[in-house]
Amino acid sequence: MSLIESISMGAMGLRADISGTPAPWDDYWYNPLGSASATGMRVSPSSAMRVAAVLACVGIISRNVGMFPLKVFTDTAAGGKRVVRNHPLFEVLYISPNKHQTAFEFKQMMQAHLELRGNAYAEIIPGPRGAVDQLVPLHPDRVHPERVVGSGAIRYKYNDPLTNQVRVLLDDEVFKLRNLSDDGIQGQSTVALGCDVFGKALAAQDYAARFFKNDAKPGGIIEGANFKTKDDEKAFSANWQRSQTGANRHKTAILSPGMSYKEIGVNPSDAQLLEAQQASAIEICGIFGVYPHMIGIAEKAATFASVEQFTILFAQQCLHPRLVMWEQAIQRDLILNPRYYAKFNMGALLRGDSAARGALYQSAISYGWMSPNDARELEDMNPVEDGDTYFRPANLVPLGQVSVAPSTPATPMPISPSEQKGQDASADTARLRLLMMATSTAERCVRKECAALRRMSERKASQEEVTEFYEEHASFVAEVLRIDLNRSRFRYMARAAEVADAIFWAEEATEAFGLLVERVQAEEAAELAEFAMEGIK
Repeated sequence: MSLIESISMGAMGLRADISGTPAPWDDYWYNPLGSASATGMRVSPSSAMRVAAVLACVGIISRNVGMFPLKVFTDTAAGGKRVVRNHPLFEVLYISPNKHQTAFEFKQMMQAHLELRGNAYAEIIPGPRGAVDQLVPLHPDRVHPERVVGSGAIRYKYNDPLTNQVRVLLDDEVFKLRNLSDDGIQGQSTVALGCDVFGKALAAQDYAARFFKNDAKPGGIIEGANFKTKDDEKAFSANWQRSQTGANRHKTAILSPGMSYKEIGVNPSDAQLLEAQQASAIEICGIFGVYPHMIGIAEKAATFASVEQFTILFAQQCLHPRLVMWEQAIQRDLILNPRYYAKFNMGALLRGDSAARGALYQSAISYGWMSPNDARELEDMNPVEDGDTYFRPANLVPLGQVSVAPSTPATPMPISPSEQKGQDASADTARLRLLMMATSTAERCVRKECAALRRMSERKASQEEVTEFYEEHASFVAEVLRIDLNRSRFRYMARAAEVADAIFWAEEATEAFGLLVERVQAEEAAELAEFAMEGIK
């Protein structure tokens, strides 16, 4: 850029700063002019943000979306999921999508674009972190999506403010979020769809501003004036304005004989200005799916007793659909391997108050579907030693934890043959009951294993996945049946090799895997029950 061009640009920028007129290169000139509402107000995303309710709704939605952690997961062989921290996309989504923004700032900005303009775009830039090294936001007003004639492929024309040139980006070079769409390539603007609602709110807000600018006094007319010329009339009007506005407000006015002042404006209370503004705010909340009490509007429906349920409902009905949109867009545009997927953690909004969380954790730990460390993790607390134990109620305690009372008293006493026979029968009955309990528990282990086998067969699981499952399963069986862990691991590692081999050759020998599952279903429960009964006299 030459010296003259540089000086000219600086002068125009200074003029823009002083006069309030945007500079020629400002995004203002790329913003839509807006739609004409029934009130005569032109409504655009920028003007709609002047309405307090719009600002509050967009703010609370975008901040909450930005707040939720977004991580990359994969399914485990046992049917659960785990975080994949070494995935190339993990750092991009969870920490910093680009060099200038944190994950919170990026998600907040993209969501605000989506709420106001119906679309949000980010350019995918490869680099050291992989095929998706950076996600650089693109202002939606500068992006024009279109279908290529003939092929039907989608491309995006972007007016780059850094180069003042139009760049063409292909579909796989853009990460995009779309609102409700008519054509499948461009979302509709919420502001444009609700133009009349936003226009009514803007009109009420502007009327209130003009009213208070005039010291909360309506306008009026002066009757009985008799001016000889138009210049006299203009001079009188200008003098009246100077004497009754600015620093001269509330001063006493003197009129010439025959003149009288008459107010003609409508009093705001008669025009129900406050009620109209609140009604518009409630309509705007309905458009964005935000409950009025969340932006400071007092409603009878929301009370101190119900605010927690409203918060959970807000998370489920307003935020959750938006998060699903994010997750599926990431799966479509950013993740190549279907084994991996991105997921938000909404636990912060769905946990309830401290009393409700305490009751939930107590029930979960007591019935064994959470461990103490699981609960501590949800409360952002560090794990404790032996906190990964899963408990059961006493009547459902694992077999190995059941103590058998001695059949003879501490001091031996002579007994008759009939009494000895009765004691033997009681011991046999107790052993039979223990065997039945062991068999029931073993059958549960077998059902768990067979369900995992079916899933691994459908997914064509690798040998590593099969080994990972059977390592976990060996520990599970050893814990619930109280058998030796090394013995359990030796048994199931041999099974893992057999299963991996059967899955690998399944296409050539389709019956091998089915026969393996049938054998496990027929024999495994009885063998496990016998292992559990060893040592019990």
